[in-house]
Amino acid sequence: MGRIDLDMPLVGVKILKDSLVGFEDRTPYRGASYCDAVRLATAGEEVLVTADSIEVCKWSPVVLGLKEPADRFDFKLEPRMPGVSGYFVAPMSSYSNGLEPDVVIVRARPEQLGRLIHEMGEEALVERYRGQMGRSALSEDGFTSGARVRFALAVNRGLARLRVWKTFDRFTRLAFKNKLVTRGFEAIISRAMADMSVCRNSTVIPCLEDSVNVSHFCTGAITWGQNPPSHMTSGFPFALFERVSDRIESPGKAR
Repeated sequence: MGRIDLDMPLVGVKILKDSLVGFEDRTPYRGASYCDAVRLATAGEEVLVTADSIEVCKWSPVVLGLKEPADRFDFKLEPRMPGVSGYFVAPMSSYSNGLEPDVVIVRARPEQLGRLIHEMGEEALVERYRGQMGRSALSEDGFTSGARVRFALAVNRGLARLRVWKTFDRFTRLAFKNKLVTRGFEAIISRAMADMSVCRNSTVIPCLEDSVNVSHFCTGAITWGQNPPSHMTSGFPFALFERVSDRIESPGKAR
């Protein structure tokens, strides 16, 4: 496999399971969602995501293990990380001197991720959720396709156009602070589209399964995370990422 030139920077995630010791001086994140924190890391910032960080999204604090499930909606959000103290989210260039991420978030065009998967081999992929579009973009014949994917891409393209309007951004942040709105929306997207694509699919599942997971983007990753709808997202456990890291060129990659 030749070199793969990615359009987007790589983001490393360090899971702080028991305490924040050693990371207390990192910039605390305050904002809408985990995918927004990943957006900041994409732009070169280092942020610390804790239980107090996420002000809007009702999904990510639960699946990331930053909040214990409290009601029926929360318990339906699976799989979940066991309780953790926080997440250090930063560009890969921030990891040096023995500091390693647990997961590397790689966002790329489908053909680029396909090449990486081919290089690594099918045995490196999460199998548990194959065919479940909400959790994985993998099907029996590669990436999922068909009417559901076309619908999801059309919605994401529409959201990408709308997100440039500050009124739309304010509306989504206000609406999804309400858990009743979130529950209704979840009932729709969990059956029709990718769901929790950056927090659960690209961070939690790769860690729990110790395997690579690939996902289409969810609506939050498009609106709050500002990811391009033409791309997909994936999570690589660091040991697996190292197997292909020398083949990847990306903006901001440490030399």
